[in-house]
Amino acid sequence: MQKLTCFVDESGQDTKGQLFVVAIVIFRDDGEALSSACEQFEQESGKGKFKWGKAEYRRRNEYLRRVFACKSFEGYLRYAVFHQTTDYDRVTVQAIGRALLDQSAGQPYRAIVHVDGLSRTKEREYTREFRKRGVRVHKVRGVAKDENNALTRLADAIAGFVRDVLEGAGDELQTMFTEARRAGMLSEIPG
Repeated sequence: MQKLTCFVDESGQDTKGQLFVVAIVIFRDDGEALSSACEQFEQESGKGKFKWGKAEYRRRNEYLRRVFACKSFEGYLRYAVFHQTTDYDRVTVQAIGRALLDQSAGQPYRAIVHVDGLSRTKEREYTREFRKRGVRVHKVRGVAKDENNALTRLADAIAGFVRDVLEGAGDELQTMFTEARRAGMLSEIPG
């Protein structure tokens, strides 16, 4: 049975349902190499451990350029976009479930899901929702501070990046988005 691990973050609650993006970093191994690569890219780009919205524009873009150029992340970076909903937990669970089913490729799996800012109560609620949907999640964990985990910070960057693109960010981001999707580095989970 394969082991899948997800790191999840979102962007858009401040739009009051107009636009909500869920970003998922999902992979089959322990993620140590991916985490190390993220930390290296954070350092090299100068982005550091800052969240997407607090990092300098040039540095955060350089960070994602490095991520998208690293073949180790191919097929592991996903996002889902939702419009006209404030049921954030439901659509987050939906996006994670679809990503897990897609990544498992029909093979038996067991997943651990890390969600930024999720309370203990919400951990239990998410676990129940996954079970109702037939999604095989072994454990749901809230991540208290995304600054403490490079893969959660990557999910934050993907969520912020996709939101910026959808809200009409400049040509540079639009081009990076198109190229990352074309190269298979970033893929959308149907909402």
